[in-house]
This record gives sequence, C-alpha cells and structure tokens, in this order.
Amino acid sequence: MELQKKQTRENMTIKLLFLRGSVPRDRDPRQIMFDSIDSCDDMWTQLANRLCSKGVGEIWYWNGDRTKKYNDHFTERWVKDTERARASFYPNIIISRGGFEGKCNPILRNYPNSFKVYYGAGKRFFPKLSPHLYDMILNDSPKQLAETRRRLPKIPSELFIKPAADNIFVPHCAEKKYDVISVCNEHPRKGYYFALKSLPKNLRILQVGKVSGGTRKKYPHIKFTGWIPRKDIPKLYGEAKISVCCCDEIDSAPRVIPESLACGCPILVLDGVELWAKKYINEKTGILCSREDFSPTVLSAIDRYGQFSPREYYVDNLSIESASRHIIDLIRGREIYLEQ
Repeated sequence: MELQKKQTRENMTIKLLFLRGSVPRDRDPRQIMFDSIDSCDDMWTQLANRLCSKGVGEIWYWNGDRTKKYNDHFTERWVKDTERARASFYPNIIISRGGFEGKCNPILRNYPNSFKVYYGAGKRFFPKLSPHLYDMILNDSPKQLAETRRRLPKIPSELFIKPAADNIFVPHCAEKKYDVISVCNEHPRKGYYFALKSLPKNLRILQVGKVSGGTRKKYPHIKFTGWIPRKDIPKLYGEAKISVCCCDEIDSAPRVIPESLACGCPILVLDGVELWAKKYINEKTGILCSREDFSPTVLSAIDRYGQFSPREYYVDNLSIESASRHIIDLIRGREIYLEQ
C-alpha cells in the first residue's frame, strides 16, 4: 500500500488553474502581452507553466478579453466575468495570488473538489475574507508563517520559494561600469530614499525604475534610467558589482532579490526586509545588514564582490524548477492523490 501511495504521488498529473490578478490599469496592458512563453518576463506565468508541464494548465487575469495558447499544455486567459468563467478542464490544483479575494472566491467555489493554495505578499500574506476556502497557505518569511499559523491553525501553511523569470534573468558578462545597482520604482515606503541618501556619493550608482524629476535633481551623482522593459534589466545587473534591496515595510521577498541572484549579481539586503533569509542570503549570494551598518557594508561587499557565486546557488536552490518542485512536494506531503 505504501509503495502504491508513493508511486501515485510521484506520477500525479497536474491540472492547474493559476489566478494571477487583474489586467493592469495603471500602465499599458501590452506590457504583459507576449508572443511566446520564452519571451514572457512574468515569473508567475513561468512558474505556472513549469508546474503543469506534464499535465495541463491555465493562468487567468480578469478585466480583459484575450486567450493566448503558449504551448500544448498551457494557456493564458483574460476573463471578463470571474463568476461565470470556466477552465477548459476541471483543475485539481488552484493557486490564488492573494489580495484579490473578491474576484478569486467565486472561482474557488466553482471548483469545490480542487486543492486550493493561497499566496499573498506583504500585508496580504493570509486570506482574510474566506480562509476556509483554502487547503494550504504559502508565506514569504518565517515571521509571516508564525502569524499565519497562529491565526489559522487548521490550515496547513508553509514557506514559499519565490524565483525569478529565469528565462529572462540570466547572467550577462560585461564590464563593471557601476559599483552598485538598485532596481526599484520611486516609492516612499519601499526604502527607495534610504538607499539614495545612504549610498556613499563617491560610488558609481545606477538606479533603475520610475523616478521623478525632483529626485533626479536632488541626486545628480546617481545615474537614473527611468522605467525600462524588464528584458533590459539583466544586462544592467551584469554591469554592476553588487545590488541592494532596502524594501522593509510593505513588500515581502521582493522579486529583485532572486532576479539579482539569477543574473549572477550578489546582493546586500537590509535585515528588516521580510523574506526567508536563510534560504536566500548566505556566503554565496550576499549579505544581510542593519540600517546602521549599511554604508560600510556596501563598501565591504564591493571590495569582495568576486568572492560570491550567486548564480550557482540560484540554479540549485531558487530557480523556477526548484520552486515548482517545492510546491509539488508540499502538496504531495499533504497526502493529496491526484488523478492519473
């Protein structure tokens, strides 16, 4: 019997419905439209595609009308009405990206027999409206996990490996034009201004992301790119010795961390950032430091940037493949035996 159970777990067929979120309204929706899965820079789409690579899957956005079949097993759909929309199959796993419970809950109720997984970043790290709809919750940090287990002790909850879109974020061998790169849109609560004012002015600093004219004028020693397509960011990581992440209030496991590591750029992260620190930051990938020690630690990291090996660690532990395997193993561990 035990052998039969093990074989069932190892060979289960995934029928995945991934609830991604709304079609963006604050920017041109064409920014998330891609001709092929290989050109898609969305990590969640890449992860969903990998999860169902031996089965079938769909990833949904709402407030739109579009169908893109990426390959024989995976389709992206923009749906107008989440209450009436139906997948082309009955999913045995539904993953809901948190913070959109009003849109997701009708879909979850349409599939009562599916195994339902919740993931939410920042302050949305556990479902608040209808937690009973979920069979598992994934969290970004041990702190979030402890709070989720305290609030919702009857729902299994685990830590989540957040990867990069590693079809896009790959190493680029280039001359080191910059000492430091920071990839973050201007935002008062994402540690943006702390980084700009704390980085030593004698460094060659590259800031990637949306920026106001006032901020450009205030920091004339920093090179600002403004907004650029995500596909152009990996080359810039290749031109920098280290990257920094100072987001410590409203986000968790910021995607710039795995993206930097995937590109082979070691990273310095403030110890207030919500993430699975032991999983991401170590002697191969970078340094955790306090706000008080930020500036001297930046200088130290720059001096020994060549001693890190972030890409190697990323491939072995944080990749799309690693994240997909981790999620499937968690579901298998719950003795969920899915249809062959």
